Amino acid sequence: MHAVMLALSVMTFVSAASASIAGTLADATFHSKALNADLPVNIYRPDGEPPENGWPVLYLLHGHDGDQNSWRDLGNIQKTLDGMIASGTIRPVVVVMPGVKNSWYVDSADVGGPGNYETALTGDLRVHVEKTLPVRKDRQGRAIIGLSMGGFGALHLAYAHEDLYAAVASLSGAIWQNVPASDLDKTPAELKLIQDSAFFHRVDRATITSGIVLPSTGDHFSGSFGKPFDARRFNDQNIFTTVAQHVANKQDLPATYLTVGDDDGFSLWRGAIALHETLQADNRKSELRITDGDHVWDVWQVSIIDALKFVDGEWG
Repeated sequence: MHAVMLALSVMTFVSAASASIAGTLADATFHSKALNADLPVNIYRPDGEPPENGWPVLYLLHGHDGDQNSWRDLGNIQKTLDGMIASGTIRPVVVVMPGVKNSWYVDSADVGGPGNYETALTGDLRVHVEKTLPVRKDRQGRAIIGLSMGGFGALHLAYAHEDLYAAVASLSGAIWQNVPASDLDKTPAELKLIQDSAFFHRVDRATITSGIVLPSTGDHFSGSFGKPFDARRFNDQNIFTTVAQHVANKQDLPATYLTVGDDDGFSLWRGAIALHETLQADNRKSELRITDGDHVWDVWQVSIIDALKFVDGEWG
């Protein structure tokens, strides 16, 4: 109830603030060479003239079973952006919302998955946007945010292509640690059975400690990590692997913002905390917010506001 009331009050604010300044939100499609198919997108363009070097651009990703319309139809993103820009809370920004099916934002054509969506977004879509819109073309003028599956996707793309994005935010992101070497040959069903026992360790009646946050296996991966789920392929593309590689090579990572509900029905707070701890251990910039609420749009309509503020603070 608290999250619903807060969402309503936020939407009242942004509706009033956007009365005089309103951006446009339009459907678009373009042909992606990586997919050999059309990629649908929604693009928000702010009101007014762009600055000399162009507007910053934000890529906003949907979750599982969503599409390019999710943030428009369920997240009320246009009203939020109009209100925050009109009030001066954030600077004018172009927001690109692609529809990627249940691809998990990785390349998967070689294993019969949904397709090479990582290449499509970081290559084809980015180049198309920068050719057709007055946006910045430098790292400090790009950021990426996603929810749930898109939270994983935003982190995966931002960390694997750290030269492209200044900041990344994950809202209730599907974040899991790597499958341990001892469990790599377990079947998806066996991994599912040990998920909770791998995370919670009861030392005694009064003491419980946390362990490994195993990935939730099932049909929701849609072959993105192989059919059946291939733990080795998942580990290879997982964000914890990428972070470890960057730490070892002393490479920069984008500034990171993580938020998740304390009542998340998929217990995704586990992975958010684990990633925050991992980034903090190497003094990488990371902000963590555990909010009130479940894995629902009422939470994301509110949490996107602080995520947008965080990203705005990172524009060069």
